[in-house]
Amino acid sequence: MTPLFDAGDTVIVHKQDDFENGDNCVVLMNGDEATVKKVYKGDNGIELKAINPYYPPRIFTKEEIKKLPIKIIGVVEKSIRNFK
Repeated sequence: MTPLFDAGDTVIVHKQDDFENGDNCVVLMNGDEATVKKVYKGDNGIELKAINPYYPPRIFTKEEIKKLPIKIIGVVEKSIRNFK
């Protein structure tokens, strides 16, 4: 999540399952793993792009989205950072 978000930051999320390409979304993977990624949708599936450039993007086909499953929980609207 770094450099945009740091450990301890609070994010405000608008709960919705649809998004615009390039939105930062909370994504639920495998039913129990949540992450924040930039999300892009295409004709064949979606791409989850890490905000941290050191991590490669992950691409999922429509079949993989259903099988794993991959679910968009919402779109990040705001982040709050505490300095203490």
